[in-house]
Amino acid sequence: MSGSTTIVGLSVVAILASLLFTQRAKLDPREPPLVSSTIPLVGHLISFLIYGIGYFATESGKHSLPIFTMSILKQRVYIIASPDLLPSVRQNRSTMSFNPLFTAMAQRAGGIQKPGLQLLREEELGGQGLAKKTVEVMRPALLGNKLDHLNEQMIHALKHIVHQVASSPTLPFDLYEWCSDALTVASTDAIYGPLNPYKSEAIRKAFWDFESNLSLLLVDTLPWLTCRKAWKGREQLVQAFIQFYQADGHLSASSLAYSRWKAQQEAGASLEDIARLEILTGIGILSNTVPSCFWLLFDILSRPELLSAIQDEIHQNALSIDSTGTHTLDLADIRGKCPTLLSSFQETLRTRSNSGQVRVIYQDTLLNDRWLLKAGSTLLIPAPSINKNNSTWGSDAGDFDSQRFTKIAHQTHKKSKASGFLSFGLSPHICAGRHFATGEILALVALLLVRYDIRPIQGSWTEPKTNAKAVAASLPPAAEKFMVTAVERPEYKGLEWRTTVTPGKGTYGLIIG
Repeated sequence: MSGSTTIVGLSVVAILASLLFTQRAKLDPREPPLVSSTIPLVGHLISFLIYGIGYFATESGKHSLPIFTMSILKQRVYIIASPDLLPSVRQNRSTMSFNPLFTAMAQRAGGIQKPGLQLLREEELGGQGLAKKTVEVMRPALLGNKLDHLNEQMIHALKHIVHQVASSPTLPFDLYEWCSDALTVASTDAIYGPLNPYKSEAIRKAFWDFESNLSLLLVDTLPWLTCRKAWKGREQLVQAFIQFYQADGHLSASSLAYSRWKAQQEAGASLEDIARLEILTGIGILSNTVPSCFWLLFDILSRPELLSAIQDEIHQNALSIDSTGTHTLDLADIRGKCPTLLSSFQETLRTRSNSGQVRVIYQDTLLNDRWLLKAGSTLLIPAPSINKNNSTWGSDAGDFDSQRFTKIAHQTHKKSKASGFLSFGLSPHICAGRHFATGEILALVALLLVRYDIRPIQGSWTEPKTNAKAVAASLPPAAEKFMVTAVERPEYKGLEWRTTVTPGKGTYGLIIG
């Protein structure tokens, strides 16, 4: 999932790393109460580096406060713990923004230096706003017919990948790694076309070396020494994308890839800077999608009744059989006629999201006519605190309810639920790629669940350990192998399979904040 939800964890690291020498005055009485750390100055930062963004959610649970202040390296960071304040955040969009974080990410994670940074920097701070424009041109390419075309390319690739599972029915495999490989190949082929750099196994490895070791890279202190694995992976990716553009790969790629290149090229960005910004798009395409897909599979497969219900739903509503016996799975029907699968996906995001929303405060702002946010400070909204808030979701907010979002679809108070769901971002910074990401996840899950009986080698669906320090992922990635077997269901053995996407709006009925 791209856009605002993708780089929020990275942004927190980048912001905190850049604040080491920032000096701040004492709190104004109107500012949210200060929550101290046991270790002055750096205590909250150390805890964040150990526990990830989940640390801020944990702290939110310890204090009966709708909003509070943390002093991190003498910088004010305001933490919102109540969905009641989110409408006021939306209303004050002109005084705070996510956009400065794009520039921080481009510099620290992408390695872009001056004058490229000045092109990217937001106009409010004297730049040319290219980072914002590059995101904006993506949106038309992720809607309507263009989205349908992307989905068609993606699901066609997934069909072949899923079919290969049948060739080794007794061979155990790591479900998380398999999801990673399948989604990396299918999504990047759809986006980058015939000359897709990720076709190379070496480039895929370079990306995950880069993505999974970002924390020290974002500190940006002699990265070729302090975080050589991430730095080396990044530079390998950059060279691969330079070659991609030099070979005119963008001309045969999707509208999404072409429009990003065109916006930067017309603004005067160098070829190397275009390549450096593009490798960050890989984080948006893959970092959240892979763990989201794995955990959706886990949440369904570990609940036999839910598994059976979703298998029946897909079979009855999204699968057609022609006179030759060919089975065709239509992604448009998964989108429009499989409400339990779509609801389960959103419930997985709600219950497992470990992300947050970040805003930089441009000018003094008053939330709910009460809480003062000072200019130059940072606002952080941890998703777990909002997504599991009892006032929005009820006393069972911590439980997985596969029908929760199906019920919401028929209710009139969707707006209040939207304020309690941050997994796709917070308006106006909503994940641009949410519909494409949802499509590839649901397509892969549907193909697997219909065709195969999947069982864990260890005999039970025990959750694997997770990597809370993975700052690029909204859902925590698995930190250990999760071995399974997949045996083709008897009724589908030896059948011919097709995939299609009936043209339509291409979008899903997703709740957004």
